[in-house]
Amino acid sequence: MFGWNFENSKSDRIKLFLFILAVFLVVGFTVTTILRNMNKAEVTVIETKKATESTEQVDSELASEDQNNDYDQTEKFSEETLEATREIAVQFVTAFHTYNADKPMKYLEDSKSFMTEALYEKVQRNGRRETLERSYLTVKETQVTPVVNRSSMVVRWNVMVIGEAKSVDGTMSETEDWYCAKRFLISA
Repeated sequence: MFGWNFENSKSDRIKLFLFILAVFLVVGFTVTTILRNMNKAEVTVIETKKATESTEQVDSELASEDQNNDYDQTEKFSEETLEATREIAVQFVTAFHTYNADKPMKYLEDSKSFMTEALYEKVQRNGRRETLERSYLTVKETQVTPVVNRSSMVVRWNVMVIGEAKSVDGTMSETEDWYCAKRFLISA
């Protein structure tokens, strides 16, 4: 082939290898390009179908306003229950977030009454490891937001803590930490 001597010439064997490699690369890139183009066409069709379906779904939801929202926990729990669990979530996060490197387990003891025994043991076993920049944490303010919640037995709240962190060298910095607090409710 092409006047090459494969049996005696090393350079001819290298040429053959490179020729075969080039053929495989050309075939591979061609197949890949074709498959990508086919996949893009399918994705466009699927996205168009999804957009049409979501528009129809929104229209049907607006048409039937009396339909319940499965993810809104205000429809599953009373205002009193939601307010009580909200306050408990804030108390827990305030106790759990506050940290003092001089008394590293105080936060755990302060927040123990809000935890299940299993969670308490897990946190106690794993410990809390703050960085040197966060050796002392305090809470300035908390903000609570509801979360998407499909459960009728668990109330969930996002609690954002805005506070200060003090490092071991005395440097102060602002902090913002988020916690997801859950409260299990057992109906009578």
